[in-house]
Amino acid sequence: MPSRTVTTYKIRWLACALNCLLCGVSIAQTAPDQPVTPADLVLRYLQQDMFLRPGSGFQRIHIGQTFTQAAKTWGNPKRAQRKRLSKTNKWVYEAADGTTMILNGKHTIQTITVAGASSSLYQSAQGARFGMTPAEVARLYPGPPPRGKVKQLSYPRLGISFSFTHGTLAAMQVFPPGSP
Repeated sequence: MPSRTVTTYKIRWLACALNCLLCGVSIAQTAPDQPVTPADLVLRYLQQDMFLRPGSGFQRIHIGQTFTQAAKTWGNPKRAQRKRLSKTNKWVYEAADGTTMILNGKHTIQTITVAGASSSLYQSAQGARFGMTPAEVARLYPGPPPRGKVKQLSYPRLGISFSFTHGTLAAMQVFPPGSP
């Protein structure tokens, strides 16, 4: 029997896919003269990499990959920086919904940060979504509930942290488990 969380994810995916089908929203880039069927829209949506897994990253872009591998998967970043002293790379990608993905590391990707608004479809594999409160996010992860005004929740053992702005989830970061 599937867990409640898995069932919740499936329901969310189906709701989003149905919404795309009914509204005719184009998820992926297509040529203007190329007809797109509703079935194509649903398939493209379901193939997208929307879940950020603790300590790992996305399914196709993850911790430990080289930046060259990332470019082969997602294409060239919107912005790329290399700091001379620390010799670290910072690549910034932007999704169509305004969500920003930042890849950081020296030779390989060491952290992946995803920042978005409550309208973003990206979420953690455990169900943390942009716009959630610290208490809602804390219920999804092991540990005591947060007290007072919380700007960050971190789960180093799992390899994920959450940053909050104005009391709602604004950014998620994954890193190798056990890192500070």
